[in-house]
This record gives sequence, C-alpha cells and structure tokens, in this order.
Amino acid sequence: ELKKICKLSEEYVKHAYHLIMRQLNQEHAEIRLSAFQIANELFMRSHQFRLLLISNFQEFLELTVETDYEQPLPPPKEAAQKLKEMAIKTVQEWQDKYGDGYKKLSLGYHFLKQIKKVDFQDIRARTQAERKREEERSKRLENINKMRVKRVEEEMKEMSEEIENALTEMEACFKLLLPSLSEFTFSDEGSQCKPDSLDQTANGSSTTSRQRVDHQWASNHIDDEQPCSSKDLSPQHLANTVPEEQQLDEDLDNFSQNEDDESENFEDNEEMIRNYGLLSHKYSLDLEINTDLKINEDEDNTAVINNVKDFQRLITNKYLPTVQCWIQTFTKAGISDNRLRRAIDLKSAIDGTLEKHDEMNIRCKKRHRKVMKATDE
Repeated sequence: ELKKICKLSEEYVKHAYHLIMRQLNQEHAEIRLSAFQIANELFMRSHQFRLLLISNFQEFLELTVETDYEQPLPPPKEAAQKLKEMAIKTVQEWQDKYGDGYKKLSLGYHFLKQIKKVDFQDIRARTQAERKREEERSKRLENINKMRVKRVEEEMKEMSEEIENALTEMEACFKLLLPSLSEFTFSDEGSQCKPDSLDQTANGSSTTSRQRVDHQWASNHIDDEQPCSSKDLSPQHLANTVPEEQQLDEDLDNFSQNEDDESENFEDNEEMIRNYGLLSHKYSLDLEINTDLKINEDEDNTAVINNVKDFQRLITNKYLPTVQCWIQTFTKAGISDNRLRRAIDLKSAIDGTLEKHDEMNIRCKKRHRKVMKATDE
C-alpha cells in the first residue's frame, strides 16, 4: 500500500522519507530496523527517494551503521547487531547497482570502507569504532586481572603457612580423638619365625627317624628271607646281630609311642572343640562391622573437641572461601602455572580435612546458658 501511495505523487515520497527518518531517530533498535527495511524497498523503486536519502546519507549511516563512536546503536543488542549487518550489506548492494549514477552514494561507500574501516566481507560487520571499544575493554579487563593476581599472590604468601598450620593442628586433634591402630600394633618377626622353624625341625627329625627305621626293617627283612643256620654264621657276626636287633626294637617302640601321643593330642583337641560347642573344624563366619564413627564429648575430650570446632569454623568461614577466590582469580586471568596448582592443592587439603571432620560425627554436649539476674540494691 505504501508503494502504491508513493507512486501517486512526489509529495508522498517526501512525506514517507521524513517519516522514515523520524523512526530512525528512535532510541530502539527494533524500530530502526523496521524503518530501514521500508527505506530499502523505497530506495530500490523510487529515484526521488534515492535523491532525498543520499542528500542526508551521513546521518543515515550514523543511525544504521553506527559510524559515530559517541552515538552507539540503542538496545536491544541483538536487534542492533542485525540492523548493522543488514545496513552494511544493503549499502554494498546499493553501491554495486547505483554507485555510478549517484556520486554521493559512492563517496559514502568509500567513506565506510577506507575511513571507518568497515569490512564489508565480515558477517558481523564490525566497524572501527566497535573494534576500538573492544580493544579498550580488553585492556581494561587485563589491567584489572593483573591487579587482582598481584593482590592474590600477596595473600597467598601471607596466608598459605597459616592455613597449613591450622590443618596440621586439626589433624593432631583428630589423632587425639581417634588414634590410629598402627600406633598400637607391632610385629615381632623373630617370634613369628620360631614356631615355623620348630615345626620344620620336628618334621625333619621325625621323617629322618622314620626313613632310618624303614631302611633297617627292610634290610633285616631281606636278610630274614635268606635261609641260613646258626652254624653257618661266625661268632663275630652273631655278636654284631644282637645289638642291631635291640636298636631296631627301640626305634619301633619310639615310633609307636609318637603315634600314640599324636592320637592323644588329636583326641584332646576334638574334646576341646566339643566343649566350646563346635562340632567341626571347618566353619565360615560372616561378621558385620559397623563403620559409622560416633565420638561423644565427655570430660576427657572437651578441650580437644572445642579446638576442633574452632578450627572447623575458621577453615569453613575464612580459609575455604579465600582459596576458592584465589582459584577463580587465576582462572579468569588465564594463569595455569605453579600459582594455580598451589591454590588447588590447598583447596584439596581443606576439603579432605573437612570431610574427615564430617566422618568422625562428633556429638557435643548440650550447653545451658547461664542468665545472671540483676539484684535489687
């Protein structure tokens, strides 16, 4: 409808031009975007509108392309960026189509390209003013980060040793409340080795004795199988035979006595097991051990628990937020050297100590506040 009305008279074109410029001066990017889209339609179809717009081309660029650093585009930001991209793309199209016929249009195009350093190939359409603002903002942030890093380094030098001492003292309190089992157990390697060596010696001696007895019994048995008479044997041979037979009888008696002792010991062990209510040597026992720690406050550990509570409040309310702030500052500044690792190690140590405090499940006694009543004088 607007295009049809503008075709009727040049006065309507002038009126439409003034209305569009009025909307382009509004402090709202979406309003300017809509007005620019209408201006583009009329620019492509009306010679009179092109003359009017090019006659005030500098103001038109300030309101759409943001050529004036002191007059940025109004919010919202997304609409302003879209307006800038569309305006630069459209100016490029106007130059390609009408640049030869309109000298001011060509001058405005070269002004954007050479003076304002507008990259027409850049989709984001960043002007020199915008790049300058970003550079200033980056420098300002860099200076702020440097100052923060310097302050954090000074704090770390002053507080690192203090934090480590607090953690060490809190660990010492933990050991007083719950000593480690390693402090009470000891190992005696000599006493552990003695029973085994004795068993091996006993087993070795019994085995040797049995082998000797079996060997003698076998040799005598073989000798008994050969037929001979006392007349065939010499007196010396008979004299040697009698002690050997006596030694064999003694060894057999000792061996049978050892077996009787072993059977008696086994019977004693069986009787002892039955006396304790057990019917077999093989049992599988499942023990359920409650691992929840509960430390109750009493008269003996009140002072230690009070120290633990003080350190816990100090670490939670002061040291932990401070270390977290250090890590955040180093991360924002892009620092990843030993300073950041040092802060991370401190935070890990603090987290471990607080976790151990929670696992100990310390239960304090209820304390009653004493209220002093004022006496009437």
